[in-house]
Amino acid sequence: MKNNYKYKKENYNFWVNRLKKNENLVCTNDILLDRIEEDQIINRINNNKTILELGCGNGLLLKRLIKNRKIKKYYGTDFVKELIDICIKKYKSKKINFQTLDMTLIDKNTFKTKFDYIVTKRAIQNVLDTKLQLKTIDDVGYFLKKNGKMILVESSINAQNNINKLRKKFHLTKIIPPFHNLFFNDKKVRMYHFRNVKLVKIDNFSSSFYFTSRIIYAMYSKIFLRKKPFYNHPLNMIATMLDAKLIKEDFSQIKTYIFKKIDRKK
Repeated sequence: MKNNYKYKKENYNFWVNRLKKNENLVCTNDILLDRIEEDQIINRINNNKTILELGCGNGLLLKRLIKNRKIKKYYGTDFVKELIDICIKKYKSKKINFQTLDMTLIDKNTFKTKFDYIVTKRAIQNVLDTKLQLKTIDDVGYFLKKNGKMILVESSINAQNNINKLRKKFHLTKIIPPFHNLFFNDKKVRMYHFRNVKLVKIDNFSSSFYFTSRIIYAMYSKIFLRKKPFYNHPLNMIATMLDAKLIKEDFSQIKTYIFKKIDRKK
């Protein structure tokens, strides 16, 4: 069985090429933002728990998880074999396992166990079909333990639209998602009838960051610096320190979608 969603092959090749350029920047060039995205997951995980990561890449999140948490068992999957090969060479532990796997093909027979946490970081957005994205969330949710938690750090088209409306007002260029991404539609996530999990919260944790970085700093670069913005500018560093609740409007292009297991006995 295959789910050949749009640009699947091109998507695969994109990640292989990213890996060749710099294996520390596989997920994103924005290292500052990458750190707070990882924190969204790490800070929600307790010690001595089992973790399933979809789209584990070359194990960058796992590297920080090992430093900050005691892991009972970790299982990482990615549909790019080259990334999984690196993980297998890098991490030698009976507690840690990897598998080359297309997340859209997960069914009730995929894993032999259930997990305390199922996590992603900019992974499901690589599936360029909204219905398939939502089905994948539901299907993998089958493997969540009774009191388990699903923590998905993914991009939101709703927030990006809000950012672009304001950028247009200040004559800044429109931000367009990369060809290999389909950002989550928050309304469709909220309205979808999940069988295995229930949406608990959408955390707009990066609104302050994106407002400062993609609006304020972008204007400053254009008007005063007269050059293109770069990720490690001090203003972006300050943006990572701001309270997430400082900006009320939704500019959180990256969000944390939190799900819990549905108790079928009720």
